[in-house]
Amino acid sequence: MDKLENYRLYIQNLLEKHSHFKTQDDVQSELIFDTVRDRYQLMRIGWKGLKRVYHTVLHFDIKDGKIWLQQNITDIDVGQELQEFGIPKEDIVLGLHPPYKRPYTGYGVA
Repeated sequence: MDKLENYRLYIQNLLEKHSHFKTQDDVQSELIFDTVRDRYQLMRIGWKGLKRVYHTVLHFDIKDGKIWLQQNITDIDVGQELQEFGIPKEDIVLGLHPPYKRPYTGYGVA
């Protein structure tokens, strides 16, 4: 299996794992895997009382052979989890940080 296919599977496994965390009220986890465009998301969708819940919890893209973390509203270090799969730090880009901060993160920059 090539690197890109492995990255797709690792991201899907990570999102699947985090989709099982308990949600409140009438809120469900929804997984979105676009393997053609390499976009992967974990959403929370539903209702909390009278308030609509609709937000992205985790969002990854694969661009130019690297995994881009675009959104993470958890307290989980998913970059570390990706490294535990064997993904090198330079192949993980924290896209949720502005470009000028990325060289200081210890991860890839672009």
